[in-house]
Amino acid sequence: MESFDPTFLRNGVLFFLILVSSLCVHEWAHAWTAWKLGDDTALRAGRVTLNPINHIDLVGTIIFPLVCIFLLQGVFLFGWAKPVPVNVTRFKNLRFDDFLTTFAGPFSNLLIAVGVAIVGGFAQRLDPLFAELTIKTIAVNITLFLFNLLPIPPLDGGRILRVVIGMTWETFARISSWSMIALIVALNLIPGLSNGLGMLMSQLAHPLILISLMIGRA
Repeated sequence: MESFDPTFLRNGVLFFLILVSSLCVHEWAHAWTAWKLGDDTALRAGRVTLNPINHIDLVGTIIFPLVCIFLLQGVFLFGWAKPVPVNVTRFKNLRFDDFLTTFAGPFSNLLIAVGVAIVGGFAQRLDPLFAELTIKTIAVNITLFLFNLLPIPPLDGGRILRVVIGMTWETFARISSWSMIALIVALNLIPGLSNGLGMLMSQLAHPLILISLMIGRA
């Protein structure tokens, strides 16, 4: 029987808390942007809030990430929250406002990564432990940013693609019904695909981590 590893547990819990928090900010960004652009559907549904309870999806926010972290040992870390209800007919500029509302989610994760890189750099001067928290937060949010921008329904990138090419909602829904399962299977079966995505994420995350460490050592 393998001995209990408290470091693995601590890292797993930390990754999980960062992921849940980042997912909630992601969905809040969708809801807040839609509200500001004229659609109060998400506001009336209680989604213009950072309260995790209003955004958590049992499978996507709790079960799937925990399986990834503790059973798959972080080989593939991802999750999702409850989708934000949006009524695009309430937008003044339907296509552009739909694009802004959709892009707001991934963009919020990019902002978190950049903001944490800067603030975390200064925090490291107070306690070196902030370096670990900073690196993990950047990694999680860059992953969410890039993964969500993949042009595959029902991801945000797929929604943006729908707006750009004028895809019907019926086609979008039909593709969404099987695309995520196909993507997960592809990531595990196609040689180099998951590594390629990992390298892309690293290319964006590493400069932010380097900047943060440089600020901390300045």
